[in-house]
Amino acid sequence: MSSNYYSHQDVVSRNIIDFMRQEGYSRLSLSKLTGVPRPMIDELLLGVGVDISESVYNTYMLQINQAFNLQEDYFLTSKETVTSPSSFIDSEEIVDNEKSEEVQELLFGLKCILDIYSMYIK
Repeated sequence: MSSNYYSHQDVVSRNIIDFMRQEGYSRLSLSKLTGVPRPMIDELLLGVGVDISESVYNTYMLQINQAFNLQEDYFLTSKETVTSPSSFIDSEEIVDNEKSEEVQELLFGLKCILDIYSMYIK
């Protein structure tokens, strides 16, 4: 395995979401087509901060690539994306040092939810 998807989780998650939108896959259908467990699809879509080991993350990403006969670096390269509600919110503006740690954590969770929600809006 030569590609390290784990180091590029944010780009990878955005590209998976775009791929799912473009191809019309739900999280469940992506899971069934690739053999990647459904809860793991959710984890992959969250991006940075995912609590998965590097080797497991990379293995699942290779599994997705192979299922669709994609190039190994398909999800590693930034692609032009459709604007989503979460793209209107700059994470640097949301999480600043003046907010308490609890508020920062809640806002980060909200951003993750919006990222997942945005893949269903076309």
